[in-house]
Amino acid sequence: MPIFDAHIHIGQFREQYASPQEVVDLLSSVGVERFAVSSTTTCEGNYAKVIDEMLEMQDFAKNRMSAVLWLLPQAIYDGTIERMNNSGINWQCLKIHPQLHPSFWKTAEAQDDIANIANEMHLPLLIHTGDCDGCYPEQYENTISHNPNLQIIFAHGRPIEQTISLMKKYSNVWTDTAFMPLDNIVRLCREGLSTRVLWGTDYPIIKYYYHNDDIKAYYLDLVCLLKHSIDQSDFDSITYQNFEQIFNTKTL
Repeated sequence: MPIFDAHIHIGQFREQYASPQEVVDLLSSVGVERFAVSSTTTCEGNYAKVIDEMLEMQDFAKNRMSAVLWLLPQAIYDGTIERMNNSGINWQCLKIHPQLHPSFWKTAEAQDDIANIANEMHLPLLIHTGDCDGCYPEQYENTISHNPNLQIIFAHGRPIEQTISLMKKYSNVWTDTAFMPLDNIVRLCREGLSTRVLWGTDYPIIKYYYHNDDIKAYYLDLVCLLKHSIDQSDFDSITYQNFEQIFNTKTL
């Protein structure tokens, strides 16, 4: 059974560094065939390093990777997007992390700007969500409703009630399962939303929080628990079919 992971990182995360080779090796060892990846080095604002890391990952992973362009607020206005478009990296998704800059991303102007960029680049938009100001899914409803052709992915799907409500209301809203409790994934399936749920693990961030665990075993256990908790059709949708649809990888 193919497994595609839609929420993977390389780069610097606090005192932990994940190299492209390390990440590819782990994903290969657990049977992940394709993955969407961004660089946590972005948090440093060092886009030159991000380009180097992503090009290195492109060399290691070839067509197994879908590159995610993580944009900081200043990157929208300072020429970074043009630089990233000319980097030789085939970007397949945009990402913002409102928890890092909540007062910026919750404004209508910032949301309009990032939606316009995503529409111009014909890319889905990944938004970090959580229980804090700027990260609540409901704070993006106007952007969702005004951009019906823009696929918006709520990373983590938190809070789950808001995520489910918006997914039911708008067909362009998706979520991923990174750090999502199994009960919430099961709930999404019971609500008939499995065709817009993407398998994601946030590797290697899970190493930071579960540093005493065997991460390979941890990853495989997550997949096994999911498989035994939902119908096969939902499992197939979540673990690879939805990825193929949103990242247009079926023919690759």
